[in-house]
Amino acid sequence: MVAVAMVAVLAGGCKRGKDQGTVPAQKVTVLADALRPDAFAAALKRIGGAHFHATSRFAAGAAGAAPNAVTTTTDVWVDRSGNYRFREQNDRDGGREVVLYGRELAVALRYGKMIRRVAEEPEPSRLLEEALGAPFAVFDLVARRARVARAGTELVGGAHATVFELTPSEGAVADKTRASQGLRKWRDQASIDALAGHILVDDATGALLRCDLTAKFTTPGDPKPVEGNVEVHTVLTDVASTVPIERPPAEDLAMRQRTLPEQKELLRGLGQVRVAAEPTRPGPHAGAAHAGGAKPAAAPHPGTGKTGAGAKAGP
Repeated sequence: MVAVAMVAVLAGGCKRGKDQGTVPAQKVTVLADALRPDAFAAALKRIGGAHFHATSRFAAGAAGAAPNAVTTTTDVWVDRSGNYRFREQNDRDGGREVVLYGRELAVALRYGKMIRRVAEEPEPSRLLEEALGAPFAVFDLVARRARVARAGTELVGGAHATVFELTPSEGAVADKTRASQGLRKWRDQASIDALAGHILVDDATGALLRCDLTAKFTTPGDPKPVEGNVEVHTVLTDVASTVPIERPPAEDLAMRQRTLPEQKELLRGLGQVRVAAEPTRPGPHAGAAHAGGAKPAAAPHPGTGKTGAGAKAGP
C-alpha cells in the first residue's frame, strides 16, 4: 500500500514537454499547470464556480499477488463567491465532507458530527486542493515517461478547449523533471507499462473540463517488484451556475482542557531515580557516646545515690 499512498500525494508542477505541439503557449495553459490543484482551484473561481465530479482508483501489490486497491468518489461544488462544499467517499467505508462558508469551515468525517470552526488559511485552500488533486496525482506519476500532444480543439458551451492526448514515450524520458524527494523517490524508478489519456482544458481560463487517465506501472520492490494500476475520470459541469453554498448545521468546536500538559506536570518525577538521603549529622556539642547512639548517664547526687530531678539535698 506504500505505492498506493504515494500516488495520492500531491506534488509540484512539471515542466513542459517537447511533444506538446506547436500551439502558442499563451493560447492555452500548459497541461501540467492546468492539472495542478492550486491552479485548478483558482480557475474554478475565475469561471464563476462549477461542479467537479471525479472517480479515482489506485491499486498496487507485489508481482503475482492480489493488489490492494481503493476507489474514491469526489464531488466538489464551488459557487460564485468562492464558498465550496465537497464530499468524498471510498469503498473502504471512509470519507469526509467539508464546507467553507465565509469565514467558517465545517468538517465531518463519515458517520461523524459536523464540527464548525474559524477558517484560517492555509487550511481552507489546502482542503480544496486535496479534493481536486486526483488528476494531478496520476499525471505526476506518468509525466516522466509520457508523450503529451495537442490533438485538436473542441467547443464546450461555445468556448474553445484544447484536447491533450497522452501515450507512452518511446526511448528517452519525455519529461525531464527534477528528482523526487523522500518517500516519493520510488516514482523515479517506476516504469510505465501502459498509458492512455484524454484531457480537455478550457483555453480562456485553463480550467480542467474533462480528464480520463489510465496507467499501469512497475517499480522495484523487496523481495518482489511492485505492480500497480491507476485511473481517474473527471468531468466539470454547472459552470457559472452552481447553487450558492449554504451554511451547514454544525456544532461549534469545543475547546478542550489541556489534559496532557497537566498530567505531565502532576506525574513529573515519579519515574525518576531518587538520590538516597544523607544520614543525620551529630550536633557540635554531642559527645562520643551520643554520636554512637547511647544517651549519657547522669552523675549520682552526692550523699543520696540518686540521680536526676528526684535527688534531695544532703545534710
